[in-house]
Amino acid sequence: MDEMTPTASWTVTQPWRGIFGLVVTLGAMMIVTSCFDIKTYLGPFTAILMWNVPIVAIIAAGWQAQYPSTEGIPQPWKGFLLTALAILLGGILTTFFFVNFLASGAATPFIGIQGVITVCVTFYLVIAFGMWPFSKLSLPAKGFLTLILAYIIGWFVTMLANFSVMTHAKGIIESPVFKVPFYAKGGPFEVFAGIAPMGPIPWESFVAYIITTFVFFFSFVALQFWPFNKSPGLMKQPVMGIVVVIACAVLGYILYIIGVAGLKIVPLTLMLYDVCFLFGLLMILNMFEMWPGRTIKSPVGCGFLNIVVAIVVGIVAYYGIRAFCTWHFGAEALHYPNDVFAMANLMLGMAFPAWALYAACWNFWPLPPTPPPPDSPGPE
Repeated sequence: MDEMTPTASWTVTQPWRGIFGLVVTLGAMMIVTSCFDIKTYLGPFTAILMWNVPIVAIIAAGWQAQYPSTEGIPQPWKGFLLTALAILLGGILTTFFFVNFLASGAATPFIGIQGVITVCVTFYLVIAFGMWPFSKLSLPAKGFLTLILAYIIGWFVTMLANFSVMTHAKGIIESPVFKVPFYAKGGPFEVFAGIAPMGPIPWESFVAYIITTFVFFFSFVALQFWPFNKSPGLMKQPVMGIVVVIACAVLGYILYIIGVAGLKIVPLTLMLYDVCFLFGLLMILNMFEMWPGRTIKSPVGCGFLNIVVAIVVGIVAYYGIRAFCTWHFGAEALHYPNDVFAMANLMLGMAFPAWALYAACWNFWPLPPTPPPPDSPGPE
């Protein structure tokens, strides 16, 4: 395979390396999206997507593509094997279990939302908590146990959501006039009302709030967990995880209140705006390897620059992905909330795991392996 590896200097230099990876991954995800109609895309395909991402998080971020061992296996076979493992565990086994045992065999919306929540829990456990309390166990043990814990916590958290009605069915700010049955009697999923969560929080508000906390979580990742990293005591587990979760929860709630109560943004629309920002920031973290911020010596300055760039990228992505989805699915099919979930699926459900796998497992093949990073910036 060595003869297939380009040798030009741009192949190991950002932003060209990132642009190449972006064209490969995002282009492939658009081609996959174009194979489905809106009903299939937001039904079984979404369930498979959402339950695949926690596995990808463990393989790419938890195991850092070091388990199962692929020592001595060259690219692209290493990438093929790890991607196949992710698809097997997430796309087939996990999806089969959760859809069949929690959703009576139907890929209804609540099982997709539970997948989204489990994804968020997984990242909090892997990155914020460093896979604590299993961090001292063997690599496979701490990965699998963290994954199981994420499934359990994700299920309990999802039980707080109420799927009985859809409170923003017309795409406007919440009003009792526009509350329509969802899983309740008379709704499109009435037959599944007995198994859908009926907790105290409207499901649209709940999932929008959880994604809003992720805006701050990955911003802290970009900032290398500044300002918490100023205190060595806060960087020990489980203190670090608890502090990060509390900070994200509080800041996320403030942003949610500003958006929904202050600016009168519909919760799912606010969630889509959050997803667009995360699309930009995760693109920078995975495909562009912290460029352009890494050109700044200060790690905090690096993070803030990348956050600003992510906002710009998110705005461009909002209009670009919407145009693509409208072109493929048609304006009539892309009514609320189909437009929100179709765009969010493509940006985070598909593109993000593709980036994680392509960077961690494929190492940007067929480009040369990622060179060692430059010396990290000194402390502030």
